[in-house]
Amino acid sequence: MEWLTTWTAWHWLILGFVLLIAEILIPGIFLLWWGLAAVVVAGLMAFVTALTLPLLGIIYAVLATIFSIMWWKYQHGRDQADEKHSVLNQRNHAMLASRGVVQEMGDNGIGRGRFGDTTWRIQGAGLNIGDTVEVLAVQGITLIVKKI
Repeated sequence: MEWLTTWTAWHWLILGFVLLIAEILIPGIFLLWWGLAAVVVAGLMAFVTALTLPLLGIIYAVLATIFSIMWWKYQHGRDQADEKHSVLNQRNHAMLASRGVVQEMGDNGIGRGRFGDTTWRIQGAGLNIGDTVEVLAVQGITLIVKKI
C-alpha cells in the first residue's frame, strides 16, 4: 500500500492516459473529462510539489466535475439549438420551398399536388391541373402553394 501514499506526476499521467484510452474503447464522452483532469493534476504536480495526496484527490475530483459539467452545458445548449432548427420527422416542414405539380383541383382552391413520390393536400389561388407550384407555408396537413 506504500505506492498509494507516494503518488507522483507519473501516476497521475498513467491514470489520465488509461482513462483516455478507455474513452476510445468505450465511447461516451465521460471518461475523457476524468482523464483530462488527471493529466491536469499531473501538470500541477510538476509545478507545485508540496501538495498531499488527499488534496490532489480533491483537486482531481473538482476538476473532473467541472470539466464534466462544462461539457454537459455546452452539449445541452447545442442540442437545444439543433432542436429548434431541425425538421427531422416533420416532413411537412421539410416541404417548404419544394416544388410539385398540381394533380387535382377543386373550385374552392383546394386540391392535390404531387411532390416527389407523394401527394399532398394543397391550397392556392388560380391553380390548374399540370401547373408547377412551390410550397410557401404549411397549415396542418395542407400545403399553401403558389404557381411558378
